[in-house]
Amino acid sequence: MNFKEWVPDRVRILLYLCFLVAFQFSNGFYFTTMAQLVGERNLTMSDTHMFGQTVLTGLCFYFPLAFRLKFRFTNMTSLTIAATGQLIINLVFPHVHNYSVMLLLCYLGGFCRLYGTFECFSNLLPKVTPTYNYAVFLSFVFFVVIGCVGVFVWLAIQIIYYYDWQHIHLLAVALCASVIVLVRIFMRPFRPMPKMPLLGIDPLGMVLWTAFILSAIFAVCYGEEFNWLADRRIRLALGISMLALATCFLRMNHIRHSFIEYGAFRCPNLLNLMILFLGLDVLLGSQNVLQNVFTDGVLGYGQITAAQLKWPEFFGAVAAALFCWQARTRWGWHLKTLTFWCFLAMTVYPLLMSRLIWPGINIWHLWLPSFFLGFGHVGVFIVLTVYAQAYCNFKYYFQVLCVLGFMRMGIGDVIGIAVWERALTAQVGQFLPTIGMMADGNGALPVGRMVEAVNQQALLSALRELYGWAALFGCVLLIIILMGHFDSLRNPVPKLKQAYVIIRKRRMMEKENSDNKQDE
Repeated sequence: MNFKEWVPDRVRILLYLCFLVAFQFSNGFYFTTMAQLVGERNLTMSDTHMFGQTVLTGLCFYFPLAFRLKFRFTNMTSLTIAATGQLIINLVFPHVHNYSVMLLLCYLGGFCRLYGTFECFSNLLPKVTPTYNYAVFLSFVFFVVIGCVGVFVWLAIQIIYYYDWQHIHLLAVALCASVIVLVRIFMRPFRPMPKMPLLGIDPLGMVLWTAFILSAIFAVCYGEEFNWLADRRIRLALGISMLALATCFLRMNHIRHSFIEYGAFRCPNLLNLMILFLGLDVLLGSQNVLQNVFTDGVLGYGQITAAQLKWPEFFGAVAAALFCWQARTRWGWHLKTLTFWCFLAMTVYPLLMSRLIWPGINIWHLWLPSFFLGFGHVGVFIVLTVYAQAYCNFKYYFQVLCVLGFMRMGIGDVIGIAVWERALTAQVGQFLPTIGMMADGNGALPVGRMVEAVNQQALLSALRELYGWAALFGCVLLIIILMGHFDSLRNPVPKLKQAYVIIRKRRMMEKENSDNKQDE
C-alpha cells in the first residue's frame, strides 16, 4: 500500500532491505574513526567513547515515540525525514569542532537511524512472518541490527585504510540521498488508519531522561581520566544524573503522559532482565578491551587485519538467529533453556581466549572464539527481548525497550569497558615487579629488549588471568540463570498482530466519540 501500484511485491521487499542497509551504515559518529578523530581533532579516546555512547542513547530514546510518529506521518514521509536528517548530520559532522555540537549531532544521528530502521522493519513484518510470530521477527531484527554491524565495520575499516575517514560520511550521504530519491520515485503517501496527532508527548521528560543517562555515561567514560570522585566534573555529572532521575520519577505522579510512565517499571522481571543485560555487557567488554589490546599490542595486527574477525562474528550472528527461531517456533524450548545456551556461548568465548593468549599465533585461531561471541551476543538480545515482550503490557512495551536500552546500549556498555580497563591496568602493574625480578640480568640481552620482553610477558599474564576471570564470571551468570525462576510465557508464540488490533480498535473508538460530539 505504501508503494505505487505498478511496483512489484518483490521489488518492494528489496527496496526496504536496501533502505535498511543504508540506515544501518548511517550514523553521526562511527566507532571505526576513533583513532583518526583523536589525531585530527585534538580529542581523547574518552571523548570518542562518549560520542559513540551518545549515538546509542539517541537510538534508545526513539522507542517511546515510535508509534506516535508512525501513525502521525506516512511511511513515505517518515523515511524521507529520517534519511534527510542523516544526510545533513553526515554532511555537517566532519566540519564541526565544538564538543557540545558533536554530541548533539551524535544523539540526533542515533535517533534518525532508528527512526528509519523502525519504519522499514514495521513494513517488512508481514513479509518476514505472515503469522506475526514475534520470535521469528526478533531473530530477523537483531540479525540485521547487530549481526550486520560487523560487516559494516569491516567495510568502514577498508574505506579508512585506502581513503580517509571523511569518505565514510560521504558514502553515508550518498546512501541517504539514494534513499530519498527512491522513496520519491516508488512510494506514495498512504495511511492505514486515521492520522494521530502528536499529543501527549513529554519533551521535558525526554530532556530529563537524556540528561540522566548521558551524565551517568560521562561519569563512567571519564572517571579513569579524571581520577573519579577526586575531580569536580565527575561529582557534578553524578549530581546532575541523580537530580534528573529523581525529577523524572517525581513527574511520573504529577503529569498524565510522562515520557516513561511508572507502569513501565512494573514490568515483571524488569530488574532481572537489566542485570542479565549488564552481565552481557561485562562479557562483551572483555572483547572491546582485552582482545583489542592482544591483537594490537601483542600480535601487532593493524585495523585491516583485525577486521577479519568481524566475519566469524557475522556467521555467529546468523547461526544465533536461526537457532533462536528454530528453538522457539519448532522445538518449543523454554526461555530459561534458551537463555542458558546463549550465555553459555558467551562464556565459551573468554574460556577459549584464555588458552590462546600467546605471541605469534595466527589470526585464524581467533575465529572460533569470535564465532561464539557473535552467537551469544545476538542470541541473548533475542531471547531477553522476547521475554520482555511476552510479559510486558503493550502500552508500556516500547518504554520498557527504552529502559532496557539504558543498560544494554548505554551505561552497561561503558561499565563493562571501564571494569576491564581498570582491571588490566591493575593486573599489569601487579605482574611487572614479579616478572622483572625473575628476569635474567646477566647482560645476555640489551636492556631495551629485556624491558620490552618483561612488559610483554606481564601483559600476556594479565590478559590470561583476566580472561579466566571473565570465564568465571560467565559461569556465575549460568548458575544464576539455572537457579532463577523463568515463568512460562502466557502465549508461547507471541504475536505482534495483537498490538495492531488494539491500536486500530482504540482509534476507531476515538473516532466514534469525536463523531458523537460533533452530532451533539
